[in-house]
Amino acid sequence: MVLRTSAIDRLIYEALQSGIDTVLNLGAGLDTRPYRMKLPATLRWIEMDFPSIIELKNTKLVEHKPVCELERVGIDLLDRRSLDTLLARYGMTSKNTLVITEGVLSYFSVYDAATLADELAALPSIRFWIQDFDNAGQRRLPRGWKAKLKAAPFLFKVKDWFEFFEKYGWRPSQVITNFEESQRVNRPYPLDFPFGLILRALPKAMSQKILNLSGAVLMESVVSDSSKPFGRSENRSVTSPSLMNSRS
Repeated sequence: MVLRTSAIDRLIYEALQSGIDTVLNLGAGLDTRPYRMKLPATLRWIEMDFPSIIELKNTKLVEHKPVCELERVGIDLLDRRSLDTLLARYGMTSKNTLVITEGVLSYFSVYDAATLADELAALPSIRFWIQDFDNAGQRRLPRGWKAKLKAAPFLFKVKDWFEFFEKYGWRPSQVITNFEESQRVNRPYPLDFPFGLILRALPKAMSQKILNLSGAVLMESVVSDSSKPFGRSENRSVTSPSLMNSRS
């Protein structure tokens, strides 16, 4: 969780360099980035989550002042009609939007994830999308996880995370793997039994390849820069070499 938070913070700052004026944080949970990060005062930040979560945050944070323009909306993200209406509304009133789905896509079905990706790509003002990813495909969950996740199981499993989203109009602009972030912040990657024991028995190159399968990614819409404002030039696009190696 710490590694994911740190990596996504960095990707948000990266996206801000491209002139982001609006952030749509879908499934924001208890995230407090509008209070703790150094953000432009003019940035519009919209949080969407279940009404009960929004009510809790409004109550707990009422005495704290965000550093940017903050709005909260109570919604079930799987209510397609309501979400479509909100996305269209915010899409029409912004020029350069970043979407964040931290800790969300794993609980979406493949169909729901594809629908969301398609809808976001169709809105011209939405330029970037930050996701946390797990590109391990159809691997089995660690022992005991199935029972723990019974109420909210992981549903989104595809053969190749990046190829999946490329089909719906999104390509990786910058990737930070959990292993890379753990090295950067000097926080050893947790290796639970028996997964940790197996990794230690593998050659170093192979074990590092496996550890590079998860992390956070800044996706960019593949719609041409000429039709979307504040477009990036190709030479600013960065992809993690270690992740690209893990996909070969």
